[in-house]
Amino acid sequence: FDNNVPCHIARVCVCVCSLHFSYVVLVSTEFHAHCKENFLCRPAIMTSNNIQIAALGRPLHPGMLYDCRNDSFIPGVTLWDAEDIEKNMTVHEQNQTKSEITASDSLSKKSSLLDVSASLKASFLGGLVEVGGSAKYLKDTLTTESQCRVTMHYSQKTVFKQLNMKNIGKITCADVIKHGTATHVVTGVLYGADAFMVFNQTASRNEDKQEIQGTLEVMIKKIPTIPISGSGKLKIKEEEHKKVEKFQCTFYGDVILKENPTTYMEAVKVYKDLPKLLGERGEKAVPMTVWLYPLKYLDKRAAKLVREISENLIIKVETVMEDLQRATITVNELLQISETIQATDIQDKLKTFQEMLRQYEITVQKKMSVLIPTIHNGETGEDTLVQILKSHSSSPFTTEMMKKWLDEKQSECEVLRSYTDAFENQKNVQIVSPAQYNGFICNPQYEAIITFAFTSLKYEEPYILDLTKFLHSEELMKQMNTEVSIGKRPKITKFLTAISVHKVLPDKKIKTEMLGIWTLSYLKRFPLH
Repeated sequence: FDNNVPCHIARVCVCVCSLHFSYVVLVSTEFHAHCKENFLCRPAIMTSNNIQIAALGRPLHPGMLYDCRNDSFIPGVTLWDAEDIEKNMTVHEQNQTKSEITASDSLSKKSSLLDVSASLKASFLGGLVEVGGSAKYLKDTLTTESQCRVTMHYSQKTVFKQLNMKNIGKITCADVIKHGTATHVVTGVLYGADAFMVFNQTASRNEDKQEIQGTLEVMIKKIPTIPISGSGKLKIKEEEHKKVEKFQCTFYGDVILKENPTTYMEAVKVYKDLPKLLGERGEKAVPMTVWLYPLKYLDKRAAKLVREISENLIIKVETVMEDLQRATITVNELLQISETIQATDIQDKLKTFQEMLRQYEITVQKKMSVLIPTIHNGETGEDTLVQILKSHSSSPFTTEMMKKWLDEKQSECEVLRSYTDAFENQKNVQIVSPAQYNGFICNPQYEAIITFAFTSLKYEEPYILDLTKFLHSEELMKQMNTEVSIGKRPKITKFLTAISVHKVLPDKKIKTEMLGIWTLSYLKRFPLH
């Protein structure tokens, strides 16, 4: 028994007979209610043969058919008539509510919050599962490294419905099983709703990211306790109001809102209303967790889930996909910096890398979407998925190689940005790209133009060439075992600084086409008389 159950609720009589112990338990109505609230009254049908999965916004209801080989459901088809299903349905109330706050943005944490199993996570990573409602949170990731994030998760469970398989009668649609399109039938569903409110704030160069992260966590934790006045205004201090003004909110939920919250103040009001949004009797609740019963126990001809993918292998696949996502975040950050300082040569290289990274992610995902079902139905073994991981480890898209190249791009951006920092507090200063250069030197309204020319911004990137060959080589995409290297590149050498107006003094030893011009324009408008 639960230690929290009062002693007057359950009365236990213990009878001792020679070598055997027998327990006679007299259960009161109060204890029965306690069981239901704590999910102890699960149906007998929920045995080890059943598979428990997260609904992830999919309309999975008792009697529906499901294919565990590719984690898809078959809409509009059931094994029994709707009337038989309704007659043999039992219902248990599950009134549970909880909220949680997390600063983690990992897929592992997100999956944990939504109770996603390892097998279902593999299908999600392979693009086999289209999520909806609150489960769209799984796809929400940081866009840049300067973002600070805290997520509030609200979960409410309302009712558990199950089919009584012993009394439901004969299958009326036996032909469905012959087609082999499904492996399981939905026999139990836990209804309720999840809601995620993702709060972000981008830290500027002059702001302390840890301090912003700390403020986010403190203010999000306060949401459940913030009172709202009769007029609908939040009762928070003025200094707290200033802190939350920069917070941005994104909402993912299984409830329908008139308008999704985008600010902290709006999010607090939505949080207060969440318990009411499922209806007085929970009639607006959606499937949260689903129990699946193997069709092979109903008909030997049914398709089967032959093999599960080991959890350790799924974790390795997850790590690869998250490493690729982290590289995307870094690229986005560097693109913002290079755009700010008008470093178009660096920007072009970053965009090229970004596109090739996207192509590679799609390629890996497509391979997984084909392999996962074949592993589940026994056509192939796990070794095919292991080969993808081995191929990745010998590709130019490994974490180490991507990080090394991106670190170099960041260093280049920092070198260029060190020049703009000197003009940061100056008024009427513009940074322009080389493409705009000629237009500025001919414009009489500018008092001065300072041009910086660098010799190495247009150099060819051995690493980018390796990526290009890799993505366009059929043999490489099959084998993915050719050694690649970032290679040496010329050092960024500043050979000219602070030249006057429009005069450029090139180094005669350096080819003209290798010259990268980068311009700072001091703008001063002359008065018109």
